[in-house]
Amino acid sequence: MYSKIYSGVALGIDGMLISVESDISMGLPGLSLVGYLSSSVREAADRVRTALKNSGYPVPSRKITVNLSPGDVRKDGTGFDTAIATSILIAMGCFVFSEKFYKELEQTLFLGELGLDGSILPTGGVLPIVDAAVKQGIKRVVLPISNCYEATFIKGVEIIPVTELSDIINILLKNVWGETFTAPPVVKNLRDSFTYDLGDIRGQEVMKRGIIIAVAGFHNVILTGAAGSGKSMIAKCIPELMPELIYEEKLELTKIYSVAGALDLSEGLMSKRPFRSPGQNVTEAALLGGGPSPKPGEVSLADRGVLFLDEFPEYQRNVIESLRQPMEDKVVTISRLRGAYTYPASFMLVSARNNCPCGFFPDRNKCRCSASEIYHYRNRISHPIMDRIDIRIEVKPVRLDQLFSEERGMDSLSARKQIERAIEIQRERYKNEAFSFNSEIPQKKIDEYIPLGESERQLLHNIYESSDISARGYFKLLRLARTIADIEGREDVSTHDIEEAAFFRNDTKVSEDWR
Repeated sequence: MYSKIYSGVALGIDGMLISVESDISMGLPGLSLVGYLSSSVREAADRVRTALKNSGYPVPSRKITVNLSPGDVRKDGTGFDTAIATSILIAMGCFVFSEKFYKELEQTLFLGELGLDGSILPTGGVLPIVDAAVKQGIKRVVLPISNCYEATFIKGVEIIPVTELSDIINILLKNVWGETFTAPPVVKNLRDSFTYDLGDIRGQEVMKRGIIIAVAGFHNVILTGAAGSGKSMIAKCIPELMPELIYEEKLELTKIYSVAGALDLSEGLMSKRPFRSPGQNVTEAALLGGGPSPKPGEVSLADRGVLFLDEFPEYQRNVIESLRQPMEDKVVTISRLRGAYTYPASFMLVSARNNCPCGFFPDRNKCRCSASEIYHYRNRISHPIMDRIDIRIEVKPVRLDQLFSEERGMDSLSARKQIERAIEIQRERYKNEAFSFNSEIPQKKIDEYIPLGESERQLLHNIYESSDISARGYFKLLRLARTIADIEGREDVSTHDIEEAAFFRNDTKVSEDWR
């Protein structure tokens, strides 16, 4: 007999429906799997055969062919086991289906790994697979109970929980799907407190202002200064200063973590912006993603959040240079001989470095680094990478009177209010666009969204002529000025905004004394 049901596979953070066809016929006994399969899928033949035997339905001594199509897409992982076993069970002719139930089978997706005893084990990438399946007309998914909560994030689909193969056999025998899975209520954490507060950082008001601008426009930033001046601490404040994720962002981020196998389901869809801080020994593959079975890397796990690289010059040169493409395109494409995988990488880069290898410069009483060592240390970060960083803040050491002062300065609550106002302005302005933040304005729309008067154009002309700013840097300066104007509540960009942007861009002579 012949049977056909559906399973799915995750490609990047997108899913694809896979049809699982089984045919049992006369011929040399054996179970053959075809359809461009990885070794983990080919091994399913032994798992399925043993699980069926231990569930009371041994595979007949016939020629059994199972085809996973489309045949030009590589299938990887163990999530096809349940679908293969179910397809073989139907092809064995052990069950009688009503017309209604048979039609329902055609709209049902099966996912899950099989244990040899017939238990159904959880699998990865459920969220993107179910999301893609629903868009293609699937009404119902049969899942391991551990994956059911994740699938409830997708609306408009029935979720049937199973724990072992005998549960599916009972469904097929009775032509009844049984009870659907209902997600428990989620208790949301209110944003009324801060784990890290800007107010705890004393005497760094310029750095705080730069961070407010960076967060408000989603600009990349590098902090340069002596060790112990608050660079790492202020980086940890950033995620809680960012606006709440909208539904589409939550779903995208949850898909990434689902595919990576790092999803925490305690609060439903991911609602907190990620903060990823890989160490200096991170490899290029770990940062960008990859491996034999490609998985998202740190740049994708930081999507919609912060990628913090402390001691930036200490990272391997090839690792730093690999950031060029994701910083520009906001996606990472991993190419393999057998296919290409694309992952989102819309992160805010926050990097920090000392002034010298020992970290004490410019205090020559402590610093023993030579001028050559300092020069080479600072130049480990290439110009193309620095050019992609919008804000470059020189962090001064904290004075003793500032450290013990009762004056807290700007705190996180006040900063977040400024940021939220600026972001609301941007969302309204770009509501009909494919982008949301000033840092993402395409070059062709610069004139439309950043109109300039004659005095502003003259100031920009002077900046361009008196510095080594590149064309990319020029447009980044404009986007930065647009963010500053939004923070101040001005519709038009003024010379004051451009001067402050030049100060924080920190590659011009015009604004050296802006403060």
